[in-house]
Amino acid sequence: MWIGISIVMTLLAAVFAARWYSATRESGRQAGVMPVQQEPSPANPGLGHAFERMPKPAIHVDDSLRLTAMNEQARAAFPFLRAGQLLLEAFGEHRLSDTVAESMRNARPSKSQVQLFTDDRRTYRIVVEPVTDGAAASGALIFITDLTEGIAYQELRSQFVANVSHELRTPISGLRGLLEALTDDDIEEDMRQRFATRAIAETQRLEALITDILFLSELEAVPAAATRETTDLCAATTAAVELLGDLAEEHSVTIETTLPDRAVFVPLGDRLARTIGINLVENAIKYGGPSTHVQVALAVEPDGGECRLTVTDTGPGIDEHHLPHIFERFYRVDASRSKRMGGTGLGLSIVKHIIERSGGTIAAESRLGFGTTVSVTLPTVEGGSSDDGDRVNSPSDATR
Repeated sequence: MWIGISIVMTLLAAVFAARWYSATRESGRQAGVMPVQQEPSPANPGLGHAFERMPKPAIHVDDSLRLTAMNEQARAAFPFLRAGQLLLEAFGEHRLSDTVAESMRNARPSKSQVQLFTDDRRTYRIVVEPVTDGAAASGALIFITDLTEGIAYQELRSQFVANVSHELRTPISGLRGLLEALTDDDIEEDMRQRFATRAIAETQRLEALITDILFLSELEAVPAAATRETTDLCAATTAAVELLGDLAEEHSVTIETTLPDRAVFVPLGDRLARTIGINLVENAIKYGGPSTHVQVALAVEPDGGECRLTVTDTGPGIDEHHLPHIFERFYRVDASRSKRMGGTGLGLSIVKHIIERSGGTIAAESRLGFGTTVSVTLPTVEGGSSDDGDRVNSPSDATR
């Protein structure tokens, strides 16, 4: 709805500015002056400011496609623009020049989507409103909307939906096959029990996957600025390690902690802070292998502005070509092993999302045969207003 309103307002502003420009251009021509940026006509006070104060970049070109005016937003977005430049010279984009020329030739508004020459080659929607003197166009107003982030978001969203569909299809297909087998009257009882156990495992995997997907959705729906909780990361990490004590014992893994003897507050709610510790430590236990050692350490940087949480295991390590991808959604170093462990492929992605939305960073170092270290850096804040305001449940474990 807001996009529609924005487009309508932009077009209304375009017509408004075009009419003003036609009126003031004629008076300027009679006076023999054609300023680069028009001032409001005495007969129509304030109209010139409508062009200057438009919320999106706006540019005026004359009938030879030379720049004659640009508003504040255009000057900020395209600081390389200069009055008198040809449109093609300014942006280096034939499609833009062709769209404007065609609009002026037909004396009709037009719009197009183009990539303009900027440092990062961004994509824009262009709306052209010709300025007419009678039947012929004497120039045009060009209104520019940056679509780059929106397009990138849609691409990521489409990719995520495709990945989710694939990930959901696998356990659902397996579950269906197991349930169909259980309906066979001739199946032996021990086989029936095995199929039932596997069906329960597939159901649990499906439940964990849905939980993680919903958790990610909630994280993305609530801006980081909207949550102002602070939490003692030292206490949250201790709670995470204690929670995983039975799992560590089951895998014959020893856990050693090196934590400050004072509170270390970070800009996170308690649940999100515990989620970081649970995911990283559980990951180290499950994928480090049996009879290994996990070291959990938290330290405050000397200047006091940041803290660093590290989780190190003595497991088999990760091949270097996997390391750049382990924080991607649904990426698995060993898919079959991850499935056996009940992983969803979202855990490390969730941790990365939590940390980055709080102004922190996460990185991993590993060598085959020498274990893995995951390091988290978070800004520290004055304590302590921790509460249960995250409004999300802790997700399932991470996967490598």
